[in-house]
Formats: sequence, structure tokens, C-alpha cells
Amino acid sequence: MARPIISKIKPFDANKEYEVSLSWDGNRATANRIIIYDYDTNRTVFDDTVSTYLLKHTIPANTLANGKKYIMQAQTYDARSAPSALSDKVLFYTFETPDFYFENIPENSLVENASFAASIHYYSPDWEDIGKYIFYLYDASKKKLFQSGELTDDDIRYNYKGLDNNTVYYIRCMGVTVNGMELDTGYIEITVRFENPNQYARVYATPIPSQGCIQVASNLVIIQYNGTDSFTYTDGMIDLRDKTLYYDKGFLIRDDFTVLIRGIHLWQNADIFKMSNNSLGLTLSSRIYHNGQLRFRLLVPNGAGSYLLYSEPLVFENEDMVTICVRRKQNVYQLKVFIEPGFSTEGDMWYGIERPDKNLIRNNDTWINTMGDTHIVRKEEYHVFPEHAEPLNIMLNDLWLGGE
Repeated sequence: MARPIISKIKPFDANKEYEVSLSWDGNRATANRIIIYDYDTNRTVFDDTVSTYLLKHTIPANTLANGKKYIMQAQTYDARSAPSALSDKVLFYTFETPDFYFENIPENSLVENASFAASIHYYSPDWEDIGKYIFYLYDASKKKLFQSGELTDDDIRYNYKGLDNNTVYYIRCMGVTVNGMELDTGYIEITVRFENPNQYARVYATPIPSQGCIQVASNLVIIQYNGTDSFTYTDGMIDLRDKTLYYDKGFLIRDDFTVLIRGIHLWQNADIFKMSNNSLGLTLSSRIYHNGQLRFRLLVPNGAGSYLLYSEPLVFENEDMVTICVRRKQNVYQLKVFIEPGFSTEGDMWYGIERPDKNLIRNNDTWINTMGDTHIVRKEEYHVFPEHAEPLNIMLNDLWLGGE
């Protein structure tokens, strides 16, 4: 007896309606029926018949639950209401739609360089890993100019290079999860506008024909710390809490400049950075207000008065990475602050059958055991036993790395 065939079902969000397509080689169908079973219990969770000549059937939103596996069967009915045999069973998954968007689009979508290191925020509440993705670049009319190859790294980044000045582009990223759910950021407009440097260069090369050589010079200056404090370095960062790091010789800034101060644990009332010579100087500080917001303040003495700039009101976590940009151009100062939420230091560890989503290990290391349970493991609270034999005296969060 003929059976209908259920077209491939890609993972979908059960919070939204989903249309199932069927194919059928028999008397014209006037109705069709789908039956959905819970994979784990085999219990029927949806049994619905619709009268239609179309070989389609809609699963209403919120009929199923996300993060689960289901089995579906279908059958058709002809004009005399004679049913066909049930189709073969088809397995499918439901997942909540993951977050998938560009997380570092600059203010006003203005890119001030000929390159842009795009970063995608991806988070699946159901721990559905991303499988592969492709970055695209389009012109102002959305004509495709370029696409990357298929990428699979967990850190979803791509560096757009060779962007033309004073040009509007669209960028886009499309991907698919390991179980086939499709992802799309949509078209994101950016405008590229930058100043072409005419004097600045990191390395200067000057040919000397009479000596048959090239003289190479750099504007990079190596400066030494002058003090007695000792400092520790963790994950590539110097720990300056309750300490002061200062330099008093080795370089002099005479003209325009840009200074970047980058760090974490900056939610505080404090002077953060000072710079001065015999006559001029500046102080960068921070203040937390009663409304729970923080502003960074740039104070520049200017004769009888002072040049004072404030950042916009900010709210961020103490573990967030903060980049403060101080720029002087022709004695006009600018202050700009960038926040990278949920900064994750290097060296996080995980153990188990699959890598955790990066959003789940921002604040804690995460261990996923072979049963799928999640255990939080904080680096400062465990001991590691690398021996082959199982240790005798262990605590709840200790990790044994030996064994077969």
C-alpha cells in the first residue's frame, strides 16, 4: 500500500509555527494527518488532520517543547476518506532559535579603517553547537562582492580587509548548527570612512646608496618602569589593584597622540591614568554616581582654567573588558569608551564529551560529564590529580586526569 513521504525536517524553534511538506503518489489527497511522538517516552503529543488539497501541514507555535527529539508519521486521505498507510517514521529536533548577530558593530555603523574584524555573538539555550558558517560582503545595492570559505571555529570571527574609503557596504553571516538549524544575521550596513595617514608609520626605511644599505628606524620606544613594587601577570594582563605603575623617563610626546587604556576591574572611584611633563598634563579618572552609573572623566589643565570631558553614563560588570581611548589632535581632546561584556580570560578549562558554549564559561569553567549534566568548576577551588591511579582523598570539585 502506498505511503506518503515526509520531506526532510530541519531543526526548528517550537515557539514558532512550522510547516511540514509531504509527497504522495496515489489518488489525489483531500486531507492529511500528522502524528508526533515524544522520542523518549513514545507518547503521542500531537495528532492532527486537516482538509486540504495541499500536501502541507502546519504545526502551531508552542505545540512542542524546545530542546527535545520527536518522531513524526503522516498519512493522506482521498475523496472517499480512504486513508493511506502511515509513512515511515522521521526523527527531528526542536531548538530555541540561537542568538546570532554581529556583536561589535561600531557606533553609527562607522568603520574608521580599511579593515574590520567582525565578531559574531552566538548563544544557544539548548547547547546546540554551531557547525559551519560563511561571512559575506555586499556593495550598497546588496550585490555580493565576496564570501569567505566555510569556517568552523568556535570563535566566530572574520577580518574584512581592503575596504574602500567613503564607501557603504553590507556585511552578513550565515551559518548552520550541527543538527541543521539555519542561522542568518541579515544584511548589516556599515560605512567606511577613515583618514589616510601621511606622516605616521611604525617603521621607516631610508636607502643609503653610498653604503649599499638601508637604514631602518622606528617610532616605537622601549621604556622601563622606575619603582620598587613587584607585579604579577595573569592571562597576559598586569595586576595593578592597590598598586601604581609609573614611568618617568624614556619618551616625550610633543604633538598629537592617541592613548588606549584597556583593563578589567574598572568599576571604581579612582584616578586611573596620569600623564604630564613640566608644563602640561592630563588625568583620567572614574566616578560611580548614586543612580548606579559610572562616568570616566578627562581633566586637562589649560592655563587659568581646565579642559574637562566626561564619557557617556555607563553600566557594566567589573569583569567586563573596558577600553578607554584618549586622543589629542591640534589641542582638541576626545574621550571614547568601549565595553566588551563578559570578558573571558585565557586558560579556561573544560572536560567532557563536548565543548561548552562560550557564554556558559565566561564566569566559570564548565565541565560537562558523559551523562550530559553540567557541573561548575571554579579554578580556585579544585585540585588536579594527574596520577594514573585514582586518588583516595578528594573533594567534590577535584579533577582526576589519570586513568585509562
